[in-house]
Amino acid sequence: MTESPTPSHVPGEHSGRTVLRIGPQQWRDLWHGTRAIAPLMPGAVVFGLAFGALISEVGLPLWLAPYASSTVTAGASQIAIVEALRQGAPALIAIATALVINARLALYSAAMAPIFAAFPRRWKAVLAYLMTDQSAAVSAFEAHRWPDPVRRRWFILGVSGPFVAIWIAGTAAGAILGPVIPDAWQIGFIVPLMFIAVMVPAIRSWPAVAAAGIAATVVLILKDLPYGLNVLIGALVGIAIASFVPDRAAPGGSAEPGRSPEPGPEGGQS
Repeated sequence: MTESPTPSHVPGEHSGRTVLRIGPQQWRDLWHGTRAIAPLMPGAVVFGLAFGALISEVGLPLWLAPYASSTVTAGASQIAIVEALRQGAPALIAIATALVINARLALYSAAMAPIFAAFPRRWKAVLAYLMTDQSAAVSAFEAHRWPDPVRRRWFILGVSGPFVAIWIAGTAAGAILGPVIPDAWQIGFIVPLMFIAVMVPAIRSWPAVAAAGIAATVVLILKDLPYGLNVLIGALVGIAIASFVPDRAAPGGSAEPGRSPEPGPEGGQS
């Protein structure tokens, strides 16, 4: 998986030893990605502990917790599946519920397609498999700082891989330790709070402001809908209506869409 650095990279990056057949520049880009998503990792651990504990409470095999997190990689739908099974719902209903909740990933794929466009197919497959709400948001927000597609894919791997690993480890620990998270913590709010924390700084144009405001309003109005449908409907309605809003910079945003005044990593200009 080692990639040759492009000529545009900083001097001296060709020096240094490879580790696991990965060059020093790739390790640096990987580390940049991990640092970018690190503030969101504690929330993933807490939510993972709660899901693992749920597996234990329901009486399902403990190995199912890390297995589910490795294959589904979406906390809300994983909990919905387990809850449906606990209530005696048919497996088909449980699976359909998870698919409805995960339908938001179709929106992520549309947003990430231009960012992944220059990646080899194997990289697209791996990074798509590792994509979560949080890693999609961080990757989309930071992608403009990584114009070189080789460095960008290592950065995104650093964003996605460690976050998923932390999530899997958290679910395994929760299954072993049991219900260590008090109900009063209301951990169901952790995922949307993490997502909001990432996305708010990215709202730099009036369409983005409109989409966020409309989506939040619809989510609150439809809060009683089952299976997280209010989030899916809110996102779709927000995007649909915001598409008619003129694309001009919001207060404090960039006056030129698609540009950022900040320099890219290692001194490169975005």
